[in-house]
Amino acid sequence: MEQLFVTSSGQLRQRWMQAFADARAALRVADAVSLAPRDPRILWLDASGLDRTACLERVREAVATGSRVVLMSAVPGEAEAFEALNQGAVGYCHVEAAPSQLREIALVVEHGGLWMLPELVQRLMGLSLRVVPTPAPAHPQLDTLTSRELMVAGRVARGASNQEIAEALDISERTVKAHLSSIFDKLGVRDRVQLALAMNNIPTYTSVN
Repeated sequence: MEQLFVTSSGQLRQRWMQAFADARAALRVADAVSLAPRDPRILWLDASGLDRTACLERVREAVATGSRVVLMSAVPGEAEAFEALNQGAVGYCHVEAAPSQLREIALVVEHGGLWMLPELVQRLMGLSLRVVPTPAPAHPQLDTLTSRELMVAGRVARGASNQEIAEALDISERTVKAHLSSIFDKLGVRDRVQLALAMNNIPTYTSVN
């Protein structure tokens, strides 16, 4: 999938190039789309220097092209995240996100999932449930999860990042990612937000059986 960055400078940042060797940049959404008119693409929108109105207009314009859109904010916040997702964005992150995180975001988005900063997952989930009630998936198959997977899922439901989960459970981040992949498959969810919804109001586990 093409990785196209829309930024006021029209230039790729070093960390973006480190994340995606074939990434390309453009000044405008239309210019980015013209670089890959037929291919599936992710449009990464650099919101640095844009006010709220201009930022949301750019998200709407990008979504209208049929691209998968990720908004990159200089000062991430739950209000902006909620607005961007309401406009059709499928990802929301810091503009200075590390290359490894950018690749993780791309993987989730390419597979039809939704990605946002882990620390916003819990707060945004609570906000969405109040504003636009969305029930958690019916009867998630928690009995199919191992004890360790239940522990990981429970911490994701509380908005913990992979690093925080790894430190709390004394395992590597690679192992956390492996557990999450297995959890997603077993519960039929695509991303951390759906997992948090599935785990909402379900007791979490604090020890390994």
